[in-house]
Amino acid sequence: MNLAERLRSLRKEKNVSQERLAQYLNVSFQAVSKWENANCCPDISLLPDIARFFGITIDELLQVEKIDQEKVFQDYQARACELFRSGKREQVLSLWREAYHKLPNSIEVKEMLMSACFDTDKVKYQKEILELGMEICNSEGDSYYKGQAIEQIARTCAESGDRVMAERWAAKAHLLMHAREVLRMQILEDGKDLAEQFSSANYWMFNRLCYMALGLCGGRNTPGGPGYIQAVEKAVAKLYEVVYPGDDMGFEELELMCIMHKCIAEDEIALGGREETVEYELNRALECARKSMSVEEHALPHPLVKNWHVQGAPSDNRQVVRLLKGELGRACFDGCRGMAWFMKMEQRLESLLQEEARI
Repeated sequence: MNLAERLRSLRKEKNVSQERLAQYLNVSFQAVSKWENANCCPDISLLPDIARFFGITIDELLQVEKIDQEKVFQDYQARACELFRSGKREQVLSLWREAYHKLPNSIEVKEMLMSACFDTDKVKYQKEILELGMEICNSEGDSYYKGQAIEQIARTCAESGDRVMAERWAAKAHLLMHAREVLRMQILEDGKDLAEQFSSANYWMFNRLCYMALGLCGGRNTPGGPGYIQAVEKAVAKLYEVVYPGDDMGFEELELMCIMHKCIAEDEIALGGREETVEYELNRALECARKSMSVEEHALPHPLVKNWHVQGAPSDNRQVVRLLKGELGRACFDGCRGMAWFMKMEQRLESLLQEEARI
């Protein structure tokens, strides 16, 4: 029903003449007639008075579709999550662009769109990341979203070569010791809330610690060199073995551990170390890749992350296997290619990928 039909229908429901409506609006009845015949539209300044006359809102007058923003956001989030976990970054970005067009004022959608740009290509989408990030920082949004914006702006500036701006944005972030999660542990009183906060904070702290350890790999002139970096990686990997016994962790964490063990092996080669260590670490990487394929949705049991919920493996559950296969093709592993254990590892990787083709 267009506006002309809507006006005519409302007027008849109210059982008033065109003259009566025209008199209320201080216009000619011919004007009302033209509106109802779709010859022209009422001036926008008259819409509040027309809506008031019929006892409805302007949205109801114009028949603006009311949408449940939370439900729409959750639907987009669920679809984007599956795409993201299947490695389809460009499709995730397109989906959040669509959501942003539908919900342009949603702080959650802005943050998701910014993150999609960030995950897809920080340099290519730098302008969009900065614009969305600054909108979020200047909004009344939750500190979580502002923290995400600060992090992604700082890292985008750094990757684009603007170290000065990256440092300025990094300085806006909260100190770890004053973080919301840490502070809430000091003020919460209810045991259930405390346990949930403890589990959540620890899960993300381990996650960040792992990313920071991996970040050392790209650091130039790191004091201690490859030996120090490898020691850090080994310590974090050992911590994960304690917190996630038997590699009982989520798909994403298994991917991180696969990369971690591969990096330890890489460092061992750079240090001219033992072949046994390289073999062990690469086999651990392979084990993490294999286990990532069969992760089921469940709650974690270890006290430090107890009841933290992890999702099952995505529909494309061979991503980590393909990642490891690609990494083993790098030149740094050329010295291992003729070794029986290395060839056996490559065969196992290929077998897992052939299984995917049969499925």
